[in-house]
Amino acid sequence: MSLEPFKVLLFDCYGDWETGMLENFTPLLDQPSAPSRDRLFEVLGPIENRIQDEQPTMLYSELLAKVYIETAEKLNLKSDEAQAKAFGNSIPSWPAFADSADALKKLSEAGLKLVILSNVDNKSFDGSKKRLEKGFAFDAIYTAEKIGSYKPSLRNFEYAIENIKKDFGLEKEDILIVANSKYHDVQPGHKKGIKSAWIDRERAFMGVSAYKDVIPDYQFQSMMEFANAVIKDKS
Repeated sequence: MSLEPFKVLLFDCYGDWETGMLENFTPLLDQPSAPSRDRLFEVLGPIENRIQDEQPTMLYSELLAKVYIETAEKLNLKSDEAQAKAFGNSIPSWPAFADSADALKKLSEAGLKLVILSNVDNKSFDGSKKRLEKGFAFDAIYTAEKIGSYKPSLRNFEYAIENIKKDFGLEKEDILIVANSKYHDVQPGHKKGIKSAWIDRERAFMGVSAYKDVIPDYQFQSMMEFANAVIKDKS
């Protein structure tokens, strides 16, 4: 199935969120009873999803502070408010995947509209953007803060469809979701009739491990592999 028809790429696979979280969970992971990586995310994921559902307008940085405290309690680890606040404020330092910036630049140069649809607040994304916009600029950025809800709410995808049509005159059929999380992106995107390219990030756990029955329309092992496939189909 060709990638040629798509004109807008709706991204949320550029940032290595799990590594960013692990690097800033040090006060918990240095404790003797610290869990394994997968156990940490097994506990954290449902807590984050629940709070996002209960507090859809809470800034992501503030929400993560609550996630930190609740995750520590669930795992019987010691934590405090200062640690939690530092964790929430650490988002701008979370790394991008190594291939993200170059792949995004390549796709932009090929004439595609690059749009972010991310569960993040505006200030936190500004930090990520500095590591990603190398010789190009995103055509639109739709954050949870702008929308007032968190994915997998269909409201976020409706917002993207509506604003892509308003800003670029393009239809739902022109959009391709490019993401790693099947829970946050692929599954709800399909519910709104948007096709998806899944980037199979090695060891990714949250939104992936429990959703093996969610089948994307395309699958790639990296952003650069995806970018090369798009350019090949459009040449």
